[in-house]
Amino acid sequence: MGTTFDGLLNKRIWLEQPAEGFRIAVDTVLLAAAVPARAGEDVLDLGCGVGGAMLALACRVPGVRVTGIETQKELVRLCEGNIERNRLRDNLQVVRGDVTQLPSNMMGAFDHVMMNPPYHDEARHDASPDESRRIANTETAGDLALWIAGAAQALRDGGMLTLIHRADRLNEILGLVKTSFGLVRVKPVVSKKNAATKRVIVQADKMGAFALKSFQPFVMHRADGGYTAEADAILRDVKAFEIG
Repeated sequence: MGTTFDGLLNKRIWLEQPAEGFRIAVDTVLLAAAVPARAGEDVLDLGCGVGGAMLALACRVPGVRVTGIETQKELVRLCEGNIERNRLRDNLQVVRGDVTQLPSNMMGAFDHVMMNPPYHDEARHDASPDESRRIANTETAGDLALWIAGAAQALRDGGMLTLIHRADRLNEILGLVKTSFGLVRVKPVVSKKNAATKRVIVQADKMGAFALKSFQPFVMHRADGGYTAEADAILRDVKAFEIG
């Protein structure tokens, strides 16, 4: 597997990632920006890959503690190197493991869980011939339910799940979070004003009765194709993504 070194968040972070296959994209940065963690809190990143979301969150919130779990051995190795490269080993760690079968020491241990799970159902999607990309992008039957159930188990009471996913799977996600979460906030993400929603960011509190609150879409691009000021502030200036 060939790799490249790339800058993230206007080169505040440098990381090594595969030259081909699954690579960090805008969704990774949006996810990290949406997690309302504070210094001293514990965050679990499910399916952390090479650590893009972990690093972006730690860059925005100094003092936050982040644990990543990843099943692919090579991505774990790259993530470990990226943590070391950015001098964040005191607050960040990665373990190799199956997101759908979290170890007992992760149960009830986190204030936040963030995840960017595989977007595509294997039954309705032509899987990539690249093994790493296929694992990262293609969900086997029932995995999303297991990811969300695992997140609920890993969270402390009052903790929060933040995830990014395809908008056309929102109803499925809402059905899955109903059993373990209370207030759920949904923020659509659109490429341009009045464009169809392709992504949603969902936040769910592990407390209280189920309730749903939706917000106006977040617009990524201006009419001329450039980033909006709000998107630019997140992608380049390490600002938080405000759901409400």
